[in-house]
Amino acid sequence: MTRSPRHDEDPTARTPRATRTLDAASASHALLPRTLRRRSLAVACTTDRERYAPDDPVTLRVTVYNRLPIPLRLRTTAPIPWTWAVDGVDRASSVDDLPRETGAVAFSARERKTFRTRWYQRFRVADDAWVAADPGEHTLSARLLLDDPLVASTTVRIE
Repeated sequence: MTRSPRHDEDPTARTPRATRTLDAASASHALLPRTLRRRSLAVACTTDRERYAPDDPVTLRVTVYNRLPIPLRLRTTAPIPWTWAVDGVDRASSVDDLPRETGAVAFSARERKTFRTRWYQRFRVADDAWVAADPGEHTLSARLLLDDPLVASTTVRIE
């Protein structure tokens, strides 16, 4: 029985051009309309509790999920992919601003990314001045920084 020369070759020695990898995230960026890529992402915003005593830190967890079975990449309006706010005040601060540069965020197929931050029940009103949040309900929101932002929010109560 004669063996064909192909059986003697190392199968990993050569990679046919047809099997080379393609940057699927870049391909999705080029092939899928921005609105479809944006709608393929789901954003959820949760806290560890609903009620807090004054001065208890509030842990905010933001989950972004790619619902598509293909990787996605989207341009962001800042070098960071997301930001958060309390009662509409970005990062609970009226002092600092988001950077003006753009960036990108990439997701693998069906990937979930989770971001966390803490709010210490304070609002920054100057470089060196913070004021305590009033008792009552406060809305914490998270925003994926796209041209048409994706936003999710949750409400907590300070008692």
